[in-house]
Amino acid sequence: MNIGTIFGKLSIVAGGLIVTAAAAGNAYASTMFFTDVNAFDALTDTTLIEDFEAFPLKNQPLSSFVSNGNTYTGHAGLYTGGRIPYPNVLVSSPGYTNYGVPITTSSIITANGDEDFTVEFGTPTEAVGFDTYLNTYGPATVSVFGANNLLDTFVLNQDPTTVGFLGILASEEISSIRWTTVNGGKINTGIDNIIQGSRIDKKSTPEPSLLIGIVSTFVIAVLSRKKQVTVK
Repeated sequence: MNIGTIFGKLSIVAGGLIVTAAAAGNAYASTMFFTDVNAFDALTDTTLIEDFEAFPLKNQPLSSFVSNGNTYTGHAGLYTGGRIPYPNVLVSSPGYTNYGVPITTSSIITANGDEDFTVEFGTPTEAVGFDTYLNTYGPATVSVFGANNLLDTFVLNQDPTTVGFLGILASEEISSIRWTTVNGGKINTGIDNIIQGSRIDKKSTPEPSLLIGIVSTFVIAVLSRKKQVTVK
């Protein structure tokens, strides 16, 4: 094997590790979104916080409510006249056919008009996930907030006839999210089965500097071995 071939192979190996190192270094520098629950679970340790099944005031429009420590507040919905909003966030019971899915089999937080509501987490965490329900009129906009600022915004699109998933992993604790969709007053949208937790300890992933060091050591060792072979 000539030296050019060795460098060619090393550049491929090193390039792969450097890309991995960069990803490892930046993976938690901002916000990551997952529509695959298995991919989200692989990086997080979460617990089911709310499935709305035990919520006592189902199918009753409310301006806001607290359940299992989290606060749910509506920002749209129907109006009674002027600019005074009618109570506009509610938990629907199973068995409804006015969602994108043929029939609901779970309790879901939605609204009595267009869906636009916030979920404020009583215990902020860096990992949040939930099931998602959309309609045929457009995607959902999910805004993610930290303690003092907007962290990121994600536009979620999925087959509205199926139940989807959205997982959020941030570099700081998520204090709240805002769910906004199009024409929810015609076909409902909403979320369910909220999970919260933390990412798996990043110490299990080598730091970028360590990975680059490993690559450098490997390159030097191989070149040194090639030099020794050449001298003989």
